[in-house]
Amino acid sequence: YELVGISVYTPLRKEAIELAQMVKRISPESKIVLGGPHPSRLYASMLDEYAGLVDFILLGGADISLVELVENLEGKGTARYRIPGLAWIGEGGEIRANSRPIINLDLTQQSPVRFDAYLDFLGNPKLKRAYMITSRGCRFWCNFCSQLWKKLLLHPLERAVQEAKHLIEELEVEELVIYDDCLGARSEHTQSFFSALSKFSRTARLIGISHFQLLKENWLSAFKKAGGYGILLGLESGSSKLRRKMNKHLEDDEICQGVELVRKLGLKLGIYTMVGFPNESVQDTYSTYKILSKIQPEQVIAPVYEIKPGDMMIEFGLKARMIQESDYLDLDRRIINYMSEPELEQAVGLADYLETSFSPEPFLYDLYPSWWILGWSEEQRNRARGKAEQELKKCQN
Repeated sequence: YELVGISVYTPLRKEAIELAQMVKRISPESKIVLGGPHPSRLYASMLDEYAGLVDFILLGGADISLVELVENLEGKGTARYRIPGLAWIGEGGEIRANSRPIINLDLTQQSPVRFDAYLDFLGNPKLKRAYMITSRGCRFWCNFCSQLWKKLLLHPLERAVQEAKHLIEELEVEELVIYDDCLGARSEHTQSFFSALSKFSRTARLIGISHFQLLKENWLSAFKKAGGYGILLGLESGSSKLRRKMNKHLEDDEICQGVELVRKLGLKLGIYTMVGFPNESVQDTYSTYKILSKIQPEQVIAPVYEIKPGDMMIEFGLKARMIQESDYLDLDRRIINYMSEPELEQAVGLADYLETSFSPEPFLYDLYPSWWILGWSEEQRNRARGKAEQELKKCQN
């Protein structure tokens, strides 16, 4: 291949670099371009650290710049300077970037995504699960999130429906995950999308990702009618005080109303929560445990808090010298936050306990639990989870 592109997410940066190394071993002449939220913020240190391995980094949205890079792959000089958001190492060894990350794009100019040629190359395997989005960005400003898109961008309705039709009717996927950051942010747009899906010749099991504050009966009913099975919502913490520290302005009554609506429509409920936010106590985690006991979701996804390039907490940590950019180059330091090792172990145990205690019918499977990311053995995992259970029981007593 002339060019290999790899998306890099902070907890899986080790796997991304190992994949790049494998590509270079097999095909030394291939060029490698990285993209995604992690290298968009840390492009300079990554290009410096992985010189000779990584050739380019595309900052922010690469929809346009990736095409231009392909068309000018062998170009030098002025050709490189025309590509928006391209970062690379110049002929003198200096790290260059044409612009800041591209964050807002005109989505009306894009063609629907299709997988025909890709799947044909792979021998036309049967797809059980597929993913798509109807929008980009989020209207909320939680300070634990790597928010690349600074405002909500909607895909044109016709294009979104065409992509869903391609996946459900033509490729006959069994499950389609609508992976918007903010599904339902424009309820009429979302309702129209699912209403169109309900008219397809076949259905797929639909899973959606949204926020409690965005739940409305109009689009959730259309979602259910089109094949909706489950919806995942971000709770983050059962402590309203901690949620405010996260800049997540979610009130207890909004949680209750959202759960009642989801249950009324007969949808499965998944909950995202988080363990280990700065200054979070075991008592705060117990508050999460109590509210999950009342909600009784079918699935809980509980990552340990980590500082991701792109969120505001990394800038605070760098200025306060609590972390350094070089920390992210240590591929064996898988979760970067402000915790000591004993605190991290406790947080991982608590997160695992929440996940395993409240996931009787998991329906989203692309998960990377914190204990797995850290490379723990089952013995180490079980020991930490057992300690977490004892800590929560102390709070109960």
